[in-house]
Amino acid sequence: MRLRGFSFESQLREILMKTWEQNLRFAIGSAAAGAAIFAPLSYKWKGVLTAIAADAILTGIYRVSPLRRLIRA
Repeated sequence: MRLRGFSFESQLREILMKTWEQNLRFAIGSAAAGAAIFAPLSYKWKGVLTAIAADAILTGIYRVSPLRRLIRA
């Protein structure tokens, strides 16, 4: 079965890879947020971890990195 030049298997593989990547970004963002909240770090490192957490979670939601967009603009 072919749809738009792609086989069903390749479309399924692409969907699974996007889902896997999205879940990985959520995991990284959650870990960074947890570390920023609970780890005994200086405020500088808490800020860095918060930025990483926000970027990873927002990239997982929107599938576009807001940090990269900000840097390019």
